[in-house]
Amino acid sequence: MSETKRQPGEAARQGLFTEQVKARGRTYFFDVREAKGGGRYLVISESRRTEAGHERSRVVVFPDQVGEFEEALRKAAQALRAGQPQRAAKPA
Repeated sequence: MSETKRQPGEAARQGLFTEQVKARGRTYFFDVREAKGGGRYLVISESRRTEAGHERSRVVVFPDQVGEFEEALRKAAQALRAGQPQRAAKPA
């Protein structure tokens, strides 16, 4: 798990899970965190290098939204794959 700069008030939030994906000069973080009150939420962050340093974007998904978010992501991934040519299987 890598250390990143925290926003004000973020120190009290506990990280429960982190997954990192690096792709084409960008890094994506999928973090499950616990709020002060014990509720959990997902933070999806994108970090990319710019001439001025790093730029970061975040999306927060709460438990009651996970199902809809997951379904929309699945549909978008299917649409994305449908537009890509199928790779031929390599001969054994």
